[in-house]
Amino acid sequence: MKYLPGVILLLIIFSAAPLRAETTAQSENSLLDSLGTEVANGKTYILHKVDPGQTLFAVTRRYGVTISNIRAANAGMSDALRAGQVIRIPYMPRKLAKAIAREEKAVAKEEKRQGDDKEENKANIPPSSAAGTHVVEQGQTLYSIAVKHGVLMADIRKWNSITSDNVILGQELIVSEKAYSERSPSITPFPTPKPAEKEEPASVVTEKPKKSVEEPTPLPKEPTGKRMSESGLAEIIDTGESSSKYLALHRTAPLGTLVQVKNQYNQEEIWVKVVGRIPGTSSNEDIVIKLSARAFEKLSPNSRRFRAEISYISPN
Repeated sequence: MKYLPGVILLLIIFSAAPLRAETTAQSENSLLDSLGTEVANGKTYILHKVDPGQTLFAVTRRYGVTISNIRAANAGMSDALRAGQVIRIPYMPRKLAKAIAREEKAVAKEEKRQGDDKEENKANIPPSSAAGTHVVEQGQTLYSIAVKHGVLMADIRKWNSITSDNVILGQELIVSEKAYSERSPSITPFPTPKPAEKEEPASVVTEKPKKSVEEPTPLPKEPTGKRMSESGLAEIIDTGESSSKYLALHRTAPLGTLVQVKNQYNQEEIWVKVVGRIPGTSSNEDIVIKLSARAFEKLSPNSRRFRAEISYISPN
């Protein structure tokens, strides 16, 4: 009888050990989002519900066990898992603790990567444009911006007080009359009073100055030779560079030749100077002439191509 209290104490300790093990397993298992635990034949198993697309190898890494351990705990189980399938995982405290630590480390690393990606994406977002304005992007020209917003290059130059066709990456441009009016409100000043005119004696006769007659600008002198005429498509010289001169590329006209170009749609005409050759590529088969941005704007401000008639004098 004197040993009875000691025996009872030992029974209490051993009976509580599986309970502590199961409680520990549930605590660790809860970190991996399993369904709970099961005790069978004196062994503790974690009940795991297979996620969509999850493989057997992924489960082994999740719980720190081997494929053979899982097969032994699930007799007749196929290696091809199904979403929603419940399988038993042998409970191995040390390996599970390592798996949990590895899982937490992987999650923390992924969260950090996603955070870095968000910051990088924010840095790469181009600056937004206010209504009626445009922020110049990579590869854009004044002509392409004018076509995009359906306005004239001359208007953009006026609204932004610029004198050339060159634009800078990131530059903000006003591209509408409304935005220009809002940013530059017109203020009507008070009229300046004119000084009172002195009356001249009646005997004095003042001769009115003669108005000067402006001389018309002479057209380029037409050289002697054979007149050549062609018709076809005209296109802009899309090199990203701008020039204020009326220049052109042609297939055969000598360099320096003055060519008269007429837009068949609106009957606008200008003279351009040939400064180079049209590249002999398949995309240029129907092109008879390529024009600089300023010349193209003069003839066809709101399109990238138009039907043109050209004529020039070819030397004998």
